[in-house]
Amino acid sequence: MERIQIQRLAEKVLGLTTRETDDLIDSGGDYDTPLKERFGVDLQTFGDIVSALIPLTPIIQEPKTHQLIHAFVEFQDGHGTILAKEAIDE
Repeated sequence: MERIQIQRLAEKVLGLTTRETDDLIDSGGDYDTPLKERFGVDLQTFGDIVSALIPLTPIIQEPKTHQLIHAFVEFQDGHGTILAKEAIDE
């Protein structure tokens, strides 16, 4: 799983707004500090947990490639946004 997907998922579970995320990145901050404060883990460990959990998410069809994937999806205003995904090995 790509690091950017893990970071995007971390932003959501931490409840960071777009502005807070931008401020974090612009100030040279990292995701470790807020993740440690909230969950007691760093980004690497959070990514390991995400990788272990993603096979338990529903199987969906990726809209652009039509490939079957497991994905963490955020729903807003009737639309889903894929936050993190993993292809299903066939």
